[in-house]
Amino acid sequence: MKKYMGVLLVIGCLTLSSCFDLVEQIDMDYRGAGTIKATLNLSKSRTKVASLLKMKRFNGIDIPSETNIKQEMEKVVRTLKSTQGISSVQYNLDFNNYIATVSCNFENIQALNDFSKTLSSQFKIQITSYNSYRYDPASLTFTRSYTYTPNLAKEFSRIPNEDKSLFADAYYTNIIRFDKNIQSQRHKHAKISTNKRAVLLKAKAVDLINGSTNLTNTITLVK
Repeated sequence: MKKYMGVLLVIGCLTLSSCFDLVEQIDMDYRGAGTIKATLNLSKSRTKVASLLKMKRFNGIDIPSETNIKQEMEKVVRTLKSTQGISSVQYNLDFNNYIATVSCNFENIQALNDFSKTLSSQFKIQITSYNSYRYDPASLTFTRSYTYTPNLAKEFSRIPNEDKSLFADAYYTNIIRFDKNIQSQRHKHAKISTNKRAVLLKAKAVDLINGSTNLTNTITLVK
């Protein structure tokens, strides 16, 4: 399977001074059901990305066409639609601004985990693939467990040193919203919103790659 979305990440990171933004937004109710939306945003340098997509190869990497990218996204949508507990699957590929989004409803935490596994497997995005979610409705506790893999650093080491600095502008952002107020959260870099119903965590890609940032967190809601 070709790593189409992975190619877009490589294009963004190795050739553009403004890198990529990978955003996950989760809206969950107190029962454990909700919606999730994942967005890959390369719009900061859309002119350069457009030029690269016209090429067949760059630095030894096969460059996919817009048609191939759409076909790969449609495979993901078909997989998600056939996954138990997932519904209302939608996607959008904006080839004017180079923003890709996919979203769906999930009935429970298992379905949320299946969504993450599907994206990670299909697109080979390993920044967030080694994680899982848990939710205890009795204690109103939401937990994300994350395990760092040295493979990230191994792949990163293959990049020429002059290109590694370009990752300084690459970020991963996770936003989790609830229908109840948040009592506490444990991640030292995450923030609770002013209205007490959302947690925001923004991390540099390089920190996730070298393992200096961990995404594990426990969020407790007010009973």
